[in-house]
This record gives sequence, structure tokens and C-alpha cells, in this order.
Amino acid sequence: MAESSFTARDSAEFKPFVWNPLQGLDPKERQYALFLNDARDVVQGAHTLMALLAWDEDRRDEARSTNGPEALLSVADRASLQRFVIASLGMLHADIESRCEEMAETH
Repeated sequence: MAESSFTARDSAEFKPFVWNPLQGLDPKERQYALFLNDARDVVQGAHTLMALLAWDEDRRDEARSTNGPEALLSVADRASLQRFVIASLGMLHADIESRCEEMAETH
């Protein structure tokens, strides 16, 4: 049994989510599909993190008023996750702006 798990671990490889298949696309379509894949991952990740932060904030508020379970995230963790969301969305925004400028220049 250990041998089979060792083999599985050795062959494991990170594969990002691919929302739009890239096979058979011309270079322009492929570039657009890659951008959409990245944008979708960033937006879904940001949405999930913001939902987690809101849930944790509700849990923190409830703990203060009812002595219920405490929040899972420390103030430092919350700040770090918020900065991560801000940076991720900022990078996505910059990429979108760059693509918009490219489109404006070609038209």
C-alpha cells in the first residue's frame, strides 16, 4: 500500500483550473481564453475570500455579544487576506486596462 501511495505522490503534478479549453484555438483565441481562465480564477478566489472574511466577522461579532465561538482569523490574518484580495484584483484590473488600451489602439 505504501508503494502505491508513493507512486501516486511522485506522479502528482499541479494543474491549474482550465475553464476554457485551449486545444484547437488560434493564437489570438488562445491568448483570450488564457486571460479568461486567469480572470475567472482571481474573481472566484476573491469572492471566496471575501465571503470567508464576512463569515469570520459575523462570528467575531456573535462571540462578543453572546460569548459564542471566537473568530477563526486573527486581526493579522484578516489584514493579510484583505491585502491579498486587493493585490489580486489590482493586478487583474491592470491586465484588463492593458488589454483595453491594446484594443483601442488597433481600432
